[in-house]
Amino acid sequence: MSSDLSISQVLTDLEAQVRQLESQEAFHAQQEVFHQEQRALRAGELETIRERYEAFKAAAAAAGELVRRVKVEGADESLPPGTISKMVARIIEGKVNGEKLTPTAMAKEVNQVFAKRLRRPVSRRTVSVALGRLAGLGRIHVVRGGKAFHEAIYAKGRKP
Repeated sequence: MSSDLSISQVLTDLEAQVRQLESQEAFHAQQEVFHQEQRALRAGELETIRERYEAFKAAAAAAGELVRRVKVEGADESLPPGTISKMVARIIEGKVNGEKLTPTAMAKEVNQVFAKRLRRPVSRRTVSVALGRLAGLGRIHVVRGGKAFHEAIYAKGRKP
């Protein structure tokens, strides 16, 4: 440090630093208050959105279940389809065009809808064969072919 500085210069420099730090402290205090207010506002909005999301999710699930029951209504009580392919085809009739279908999901649905009519649960491999046949007939189409490490994905309707 240079010994050329006088005491008055050192005091002046220190006063300038004090003023600068005080102004920065005041600025950050204002920012802190602003951010606390914004955080409280966003937390309230988030809570409202979460409540609406949960209510909508519950309503959508209930509506989806009701629609699914109406689409397949009577499937278990009516005469059973003779083959698993016909059971799969009946469930696919209730689906929307373009809806994605996988053998695992279809096997689960066949086992739920036709549980009383089946001697044993249908495997995803059996359903995969049925879906392949329906794809060959043009009632559904292959979105992604199956491999050893992932199953095929089909969609209802003709290929766009």
